[in-house]
Amino acid sequence: MIAFDKLREILKTWEHEIFQTSIFSREIYPLVREQFNKPIPLVLHGLRRSGKTYLMYKLMQEFPGAVYINFEDERFSGAGSDILDEIYSVYIGTYDPERPVMFLDEVQNITAWEKFVSRLQSKVKFVVSGSNATLMSSEYATALTGRHIPVRIYPLSFSEFVGAKGTSKSDLFVTESRAKLRSLLADYIEFGGFPQASLLKDKFLLKSTFDSIIFRDVIPRFNIQNPTGIESLARFLVSNPGKSFSYRKLTPVANVRHEDTVKSYVDYLEKAYLFHVLTRFDYSIKKQIVNLKKIYPADTSFTRHSGSIFSEESGRLLETIVCNELQRNNHNLFYWKDARDREVDFVVCEGLTPISLIQVCEKIENEKVMKRETAALLLAGDELAVEDLILLTETTPALPVPNGIRVVSVLDWLI
Repeated sequence: MIAFDKLREILKTWEHEIFQTSIFSREIYPLVREQFNKPIPLVLHGLRRSGKTYLMYKLMQEFPGAVYINFEDERFSGAGSDILDEIYSVYIGTYDPERPVMFLDEVQNITAWEKFVSRLQSKVKFVVSGSNATLMSSEYATALTGRHIPVRIYPLSFSEFVGAKGTSKSDLFVTESRAKLRSLLADYIEFGGFPQASLLKDKFLLKSTFDSIIFRDVIPRFNIQNPTGIESLARFLVSNPGKSFSYRKLTPVANVRHEDTVKSYVDYLEKAYLFHVLTRFDYSIKKQIVNLKKIYPADTSFTRHSGSIFSEESGRLLETIVCNELQRNNHNLFYWKDARDREVDFVVCEGLTPISLIQVCEKIENEKVMKRETAALLLAGDELAVEDLILLTETTPALPVPNGIRVVSVLDWLI
């Protein structure tokens, strides 16, 4: 138990720090603010260090009289659910707020937090955050009587990254400005979109983010008995973005005997927001399940600094950025492949209805590459009855493009 005076000191210290913190704008903030004004708990969930805490800070700066608690603070290590009632008592006794608001950061570290929130949500506005998808699991949803608003928080988009760097996006077609944006895109590919580590180009912090996800969000939460195996699997997968895989062929990578174990491992890694798994498009759900999968890391920094990738495969990093941008905008994604292994990177769907096909190619240097990339798009477009066919490249090719295909610079598409 932490003494009343000590808890009050902790809360006041955090409050002082929050109001001294400068926070840049996030594209998702208007949505977060809108949902905050509703009377039911707001749940911010997503990748560790993706900016959930700073969104909470921003809300608290606009709504003084609230209280913020970070349950990764070592002073709460080993604390039970009673700590929440103690904090609430200190908060009410110290602040006497007209509208009580409590920000509970990394709340999954406290057992039975959901029962506390459920009990008090009629008189307290709660904003809670967590770094793995178990925060949104069925037992928590049941405990909160289904009444909560989940908002997924992603690392910075490229547009946000540019804004955080203080660079204007309005002069996209001015030569000097475009050169600056190209330089920033190279940084974004190399260092990813974490609000702190990526902007600072802090390779150590980027590596530690990946390690924290494995060793704090996955292994203990899912009681993994083979930590070396799941770590090896995660590093292998981040090193092979956009490549198809089968669970059976990954068994030696994870040092396990059964492909069901690998499937579980991949599922755990996805629940910690480390990866996006794409299935091959098919109108048959059964065929989707048995087809090979493709996997993309949630941030390119994982590949660059926690995995390994050859320079000639850097185009797959562009695919990763495109995948994450599409995910950020809540699209249902698949990939397409025919019997002759002709492939389209992304099938963008509304439900199971394809609405757009996107092919990503770093450079189109000759007619052979152009034919390979566009032929697959045209074939998939005919098969799926899709007219919106997009070829994303770093630079506009000088070669003629088949009718019906739009060639778009990745830079323009991201901005």
